[in-house]
Amino acid sequence: MAKTNAEQMKKYRETKDSVKYETAKAQARARNNSIKTKLSGASLTELRSKAKLRQRKCRENKIKRLINKPSSISFKTRQSFIVIQYLTEKFGLVLKSKHQRITLQLADKLKTDIHNFYQRDDISYQLPDKRDTVVVKDDDGKKVTYQKRILINNLRETYEFFKDENKSIDLSRSSFADLRLVFVVSKSALAHRNCLCVYHENVRLLLKDVDKYVDGTHSSSLSTFTDSLVCSTNNEECMFGCCSICKDSFSEKIQENVSNSNSKITWSQWASENGRVEKKKSSQEVLMKQF
Repeated sequence: MAKTNAEQMKKYRETKDSVKYETAKAQARARNNSIKTKLSGASLTELRSKAKLRQRKCRENKIKRLINKPSSISFKTRQSFIVIQYLTEKFGLVLKSKHQRITLQLADKLKTDIHNFYQRDDISYQLPDKRDTVVVKDDDGKKVTYQKRILINNLRETYEFFKDENKSIDLSRSSFADLRLVFVVSKSALAHRNCLCVYHENVRLLLKDVDKYVDGTHSSSLSTFTDSLVCSTNNEECMFGCCSICKDSFSEKIQENVSNSNSKITWSQWASENGRVEKKKSSQEVLMKQF
């Protein structure tokens, strides 16, 4: 335990030379007396009043230390409590508490429903790359590989979605978070090479639905789509449609490869309504002149 300034000074006085200490005290006393002799009137009165106030505070502090000093038989330390507890248990003076904490167990069906909720396409998005996988051991000890999924919203918003759909279920947010699958991670765990903002997600969702009606793999992903339409993604003229070589690539590779021009296409888009982002579905017939 660290010593106070007074204790440190006391220790210092004990270890220093007593002869020199008494000499220094005598010199200080003579110096103070000489100062007092030079004072008169209001200055002397002020000095005496300060000295009286200092002496009174010193006496009050001594009284407080004596009153608040614990008695030698008091038990105020941790070791004393341990000794008392041991003696009471040894001689049976106090019975041990038999209270056991009761933990509510969630039903297996509810756990399964929550797991399925996390894996819904409107709740989480599955990453396409082979390296975006998570290996999990099942109950039998076997390793199972799952494709990593990214939560579209944060965990608090996902919990609110679940509560809105299941108002009769009483489930805390911490329990809901504990039941999150290992391969379902938040956006913060996503590498910077991928973006899940509303703009990029809307383009990805649109290409996902367009790919069902276009032959080939030109619209399978955003990178494949752009690479197939331009000579180089680093060329500004190509990206703005000013290149004479690739300006007709959209009509040649997309429009002319529509499998059924009279079919009805359905696509999803994220839209913000009332401060909340929700996925909206739209549908329209695919016409060659409108496509």
